[in-house]
Amino acid sequence: MKNNKLTIFLILIIPIFFIVATLTIARMTSDTHANFSSFSARETGASLLFDTLNYMQYPVAVLYSPVTPAINTDYAILIIQPSNPRPNQDSVEDILNWVRIGGRLIFLESNRNNLIEQAMGSHSFASLGTLRLYSLGMGEIITGDANAILNGHLMANAIYGERLTTILSIWNAERVYFAEYYHGYRADDNLFRQLPLWLRLVAVQLLAAAAACVWHFGKRFGSPIPLYEEIEREENEQVLVLARLYRHADKKFSKKRDGKNPKRE
Repeated sequence: MKNNKLTIFLILIIPIFFIVATLTIARMTSDTHANFSSFSARETGASLLFDTLNYMQYPVAVLYSPVTPAINTDYAILIIQPSNPRPNQDSVEDILNWVRIGGRLIFLESNRNNLIEQAMGSHSFASLGTLRLYSLGMGEIITGDANAILNGHLMANAIYGERLTTILSIWNAERVYFAEYYHGYRADDNLFRQLPLWLRLVAVQLLAAAAACVWHFGKRFGSPIPLYEEIEREENEQVLVLARLYRHADKKFSKKRDGKNPKRE
């Protein structure tokens, strides 16, 4: 019986290890993150800009929620080629309202009309090379080409990254957020779903191995421990018992005394 359990255990575990190892190697040799994402290290990703700013000690972070007027205006936010979702008219208005009350925005799009530039219409702007600078209310907006900050482009020509770095230095924002919400990464995802794929697979594998070990070594560990229930005694229990004994003894004594000394008529 034990040999059969061991055989089944190995049959379950070996394929799991093989699958996880294969997927881990595939994960290490390729990148499954979205294009233009700061998570992606591919040529079409934006991790180089994020990592460079972090190395230069800019307070960079990732934003998992949409841009709304509720966000702190001391922050600067980069939205790069938003696609999942692409902001609709209401979303664009929320972004512009955040800028109006003091927010600072970098909005980059390529191969299509820039949503912010469309919304600004004939609003005046200043040219910074291929970038455009808009003043809106108490805030500012930078628009430009998203392709220019991709990893592959920055490796060949860093001028675009240098301009953005200069702008962020002038803004001196409390936090610089890369808005990954618009690449499909949501704040409502739980911690497990936010883990890398290979790490989630390892966690599933460990759980499967633990379950198999419990099944292999038996349904319980060690002998069962008997449960003894203690009977709760009353506080005056001894007094009551003693009183009953006295009454019982007194009755017996009275019967003996009546038998030895009968009353005379």
